[in-house]
Amino acid sequence: MAKNYIATTKPIKIKSENHAAWLENRKGGIGSSEVATILGLNPYESKHALWLRKTGQAPAKEETFFMKAGHYLEDAVAKFFEDESGYTVIKSSADEDIYVHPEYEWARVSPDRTFWLSGTRNDEKGILECKTTQREIDPDNIPPYWFTQIQYQLGIMGRKKGALAWLSAGRVFDYREIEFVPDYFNWIMEEAEKFYVENILGGKEPELTTVEDVLYKYPASNPGTFVEAADEIAQAVAELKEKKAEKSAVEADIAALEEKIKVAFGEAECLNYQGFTLATWKTAKSSSKFDDKAFKLDNPDLYEKYVKEIPGTRRFLVK
Repeated sequence: MAKNYIATTKPIKIKSENHAAWLENRKGGIGSSEVATILGLNPYESKHALWLRKTGQAPAKEETFFMKAGHYLEDAVAKFFEDESGYTVIKSSADEDIYVHPEYEWARVSPDRTFWLSGTRNDEKGILECKTTQREIDPDNIPPYWFTQIQYQLGIMGRKKGALAWLSAGRVFDYREIEFVPDYFNWIMEEAEKFYVENILGGKEPELTTVEDVLYKYPASNPGTFVEAADEIAQAVAELKEKKAEKSAVEADIAALEEKIKVAFGEAECLNYQGFTLATWKTAKSSSKFDDKAFKLDNPDLYEKYVKEIPGTRRFLVK
């Protein structure tokens, strides 16, 4: 019989004194922004990269400008959500608190906001996730990692309904109400628990699935070694050769067309046709460049003093 992970009692609340404390408290388990990675649904991080971070083998993610902007803009997205949906966002829910599953201490979430599902302001609350993105989002095709994130939160918080709200490119706002899906939540928890027990506590290394994974573990190749390719990899190499040949043919056509067009310019910088500009070919402003070869000839000792050896990178060639 499948395990039921749905919380039947209230989650354990951990107050955060400040943003730094909140970030520290998040390290103690698996958060809602990490479960999609475990399930292979996060296009921005691999399971192996997450494992390296959670086991202290790689540094924690630094807060980027985009991440910080998303945090600051949560208030704006929440306000847009109130205006468009008619729901009332709970102001105190903006506090950076952590909620831990009452039975599984590793399962912890920190929803962006909560809101009242009715005007009575009773215990019927929904969870609101606020997103800022440069992408155009189809409300009927929510990104899987967004959906997974809010399902994980709903299950741990013991809530039946939530909403995803997003601001796209600072110009378009939209939202979608999300119902809790118990079976999906149980699957999330099953996979997350397996990752926590086997990979984090047990130290089992996940499979390498991205180029970044391989380069992190093997930044340099082992001279004189080879690996026998599986049939599907051999097929991929053959397809890659075919695509590269097609690309080369297209690039040759592009080069020939550019050559023909550029010859028509002469000394002009604009190419017009019936009053419309078809193309331009302007001279760029002059720039300065350090002549390291001349400097080396004139000052060999000084040049050697400042030369720094850079380790070689792995170069990919199809034979």
